[in-house]
Amino acid sequence: MHKLVRAAATAASATALLALAGAPAEASATAYNTRTVTLAANPKEGMPNACVTREIYLAAGDYTWSQVLGGARVPNRDIHLVAGWYMWNDCMIPYDGYYNQHSWLSKQGSATATLADTGRLHLSGSYTFGSELAPKS
Repeated sequence: MHKLVRAAATAASATALLALAGAPAEASATAYNTRTVTLAANPKEGMPNACVTREIYLAAGDYTWSQVLGGARVPNRDIHLVAGWYMWNDCMIPYDGYYNQHSWLSKQGSATATLADTGRLHLSGSYTFGSELAPKS
């Protein structure tokens, strides 16, 4: 009887493994590089940039790269990335009376990719800024 129970348990485990192996892989999650800062109402050129930096491993594939500013997700662009480690930088850069937002993705041996909102951002108060990378299906 003990051998029969063990055989049934082994068969059930093998069936469960086959079912899992046949299941589609879940898509990668969106990655974020963000920071919350308080921005001055009247910035001056030469004030320190507000930046956030992280190193991230990204799988090869197509992504939508979008800047984050509060609830907004613009500008954005589609980008194809090779697998590897990337340095991901986002900055709010003060000028006389406004800010620009810039994002960079760099991988050793590859050209640096950029994304920038060069519109004059007249902001003051607390904002979450940065960018996100969403895998395309």
